[in-house]
Amino acid sequence: MKLVIFDMDQTLVDFTSIHDKAVRELFKQCFGVDARLTDIDFTGRSLADNFLELARLKHISEDKIRQNSKVLLNIYETSFSKNIPHHASKYVLPGVKQLLEALLSIGHLVILYTGDSAAIVSQVLKATGLGKYFKFSVYGTEAKTRADMARLAVERAEKLTDRKFRGKDVIIIGDSIRDIECGKEINALTIAVATGFHSKEELHKYEPDYLFDNLKDYKQVLRVIG
Repeated sequence: MKLVIFDMDQTLVDFTSIHDKAVRELFKQCFGVDARLTDIDFTGRSLADNFLELARLKHISEDKIRQNSKVLLNIYETSFSKNIPHHASKYVLPGVKQLLEALLSIGHLVILYTGDSAAIVSQVLKATGLGKYFKFSVYGTEAKTRADMARLAVERAEKLTDRKFRGKDVIIIGDSIRDIECGKEINALTIAVATGFHSKEELHKYEPDYLFDNLKDYKQVLRVIG
């Protein structure tokens, strides 16, 4: 058994347009400014970090973001919920369901780590039908850094299975340079996919163990995991 940790946004699904709309509504309502998620390098970061980065870009006091973090998150979640379709299978990226099904059939432990909040993740997994594949999720609201999220995921997995997951028995799969950095920090096997904001060339510079254009050739991804 291996512990396979997936990023969510732009690795498994692409809801960038809906996240972007939620950001625009949030910053317009709360600060009266035009802001887009794609104005910043948002991938592989928590919602809180992205709010702060946009605040810096738009010359909004960071204290306003920190002091009102719960209110801002609630507005964001409400906006996202309003805009996400009830049936969203078309937002699932190629090869994802086949890979997840194959991993479970082999007996690997599959979990999710993401910068999103629990409410956002719940909506995405329900709308896409992907929830059944994941044993549990770790959210951006639970840890300060991506590596801390991964460590928390390993800790929970070990308690759940009563076994140790070390080194290359842990696999990090994501679309950002931050997923690669996270995997290296905990000495995991890193698999990068060029389906997100960071190009294949950018990802290559950070030297993941494996780099794919996408997860469409899921059998090849299975081979490198095995």
